[in-house]
Amino acid sequence: MESLYPELTGAVLVCSVPPSGNSGLVWRYLFSKPIAAFKVTRSLAAKAFQTSLSLCKETFFSATMEDHLVQRYQELMKESSRMPLFDLRKLNASLPVPSVPKSSIEVLVLGASDDFIVDAEGLSETGRFYGVSPVCVEGVAHDLMLDDSWEKVAKVISSWLNGLNKQNPL
Repeated sequence: MESLYPELTGAVLVCSVPPSGNSGLVWRYLFSKPIAAFKVTRSLAAKAFQTSLSLCKETFFSATMEDHLVQRYQELMKESSRMPLFDLRKLNASLPVPSVPKSSIEVLVLGASDDFIVDAEGLSETGRFYGVSPVCVEGVAHDLMLDDSWEKVAKVISSWLNGLNKQNPL
């Protein structure tokens, strides 16, 4: 019987927490950028991004992002973060994630040079895990799909998808 859905050819991981979890990120920040570590913890764990426009901007967006846009997204994120998406205790018990079996699915590991949450080492770890070279988009922050330079990101993804289409024509 033929599937109703097409086979998955590729996946894009966007500013993903590394497969070992966020503890490596936290420890690196604590020792190299203690003030940033405090801000990230306050922003995410205490959900202060919901009430502080400046902290929301610093955590998720580029410094050039207009405040009215940050405020618009802040309201949307506030609504979507009311319920926890998962139980962190259960998640941490499953870390590190087991290696991925060899697959025909191509993976693009995408990061942002101005990411306040996932650092370059975290991006590299994710790339190594999937056996690919990660791509870091310059001048973009963590929420790169909403950031004011989102077009740069869209071009990278579009170019990668076009390459997949050439490798796997329908």
